Amino acid sequence: MSDVDRLIEQALDDEDRVLREALGREPGFVASALGLLKGPRAWARWVMFVSQTIMFVAGVWLAWEFFQAEDVLEALRYGLPSTVLMLGSLVMKTGMTPFMTENRLVTEIRRLELRIERMRAERG
Repeated sequence: MSDVDRLIEQALDDEDRVLREALGREPGFVASALGLLKGPRAWARWVMFVSQTIMFVAGVWLAWEFFQAEDVLEALRYGLPSTVLMLGSLVMKTGMTPFMTENRLVTEIRRLELRIERMRAERG
């Protein structure tokens, strides 16, 4: 726990602590990645996930054939597409990272909104 986390924890009252525990801890990488496959835009992410998986499997198969090749031309025939498919798979996978960050930010903004509303209710 960092110093900022400790200061936040000290500033929270009992009600805030209960709310924070009810909301739970921040999800890990795998939970965040699986969270992308739900919601209104999930179909597009499923398409990306399935196509990325197909590209990766095809790239591995072509890489296997590349290492089995005995002729230079045959090695190029398998090696270049393997490289392109593996890199394409990597680009698609890293392309999902901003969406995971977006989900984390939305969650934190909702927590702040809830806290602001509670403060307004206490004052007025």
